Amino acid sequence: MELKRQWCDQPTCSDFGKVGAGNIKVHSYVERRFYCATCRHTFSADRGTFFETLRCERQVVLDVLALLGERNSLRAIERLTRHPINSVLDWLDLAGPHAAAVSAELIRDVHVRQVQVDELWTFVKKTSASSSR
Repeated sequence: MELKRQWCDQPTCSDFGKVGAGNIKVHSYVERRFYCATCRHTFSADRGTFFETLRCERQVVLDVLALLGERNSLRAIERLTRHPINSVLDWLDLAGPHAAAVSAELIRDVHVRQVQVDELWTFVKKTSASSSR
């Protein structure tokens, strides 16, 4: 668990919002919890992520999302992981907006000179579909 990028989210704490202030310590490795040495407030390492509300082990969810990323069908994922399709779809609904937010934050001002053919084909299909209307 990475402590350098954590901050206290208690508004009453004197170290509120200060990243890397040295006040964040590990409360429990098993439960993935931190605490602020200044105000003694404990919080989850999954705070602000889609893992925050999950009841399933995070590695299971990551494995399912990796299978989705490899373009496996929902039925195949259900067979392989023995998790219902509705659970897989719920995890996808939770992960999608979070992945979009992370991508928007990390991928900025990218000026490419080359694109892959499948990306170009997607652009051509969208362009031709909108022009035929």
